[in-house]
Amino acid sequence: MLLITPDAGLAIQALTEQAGVAVDGGLRIDTLSANGSVPNFALSIAALPDEADQVVTEETTGSRVLLDSLTASYLADQELDVSSDAEGAFRFRFTPTAQAD
Repeated sequence: MLLITPDAGLAIQALTEQAGVAVDGGLRIDTLSANGSVPNFALSIAALPDEADQVVTEETTGSRVLLDSLTASYLADQELDVSSDAEGAFRFRFTPTAQAD
């Protein structure tokens, strides 16, 4: 399952609050294309999850990420983290989760 870092949770919380989205909403991640081995994703703020969405919640903030089944399968072994650029814009990134030995 996708893991969400506390920093990413804070960024999602800030974005959803800025958009006026209630607690049921969150950051939606959709798969745009899966050409080759690296899929391309689109991120947006959604007011509500779709009925079939998998909802992943960051524990500290309660921030939510909404994934359809295809996207959830691509991100099952990934961690969502964030950084910000010089202008303060958030830059989300995925990294493989550490596997236990």
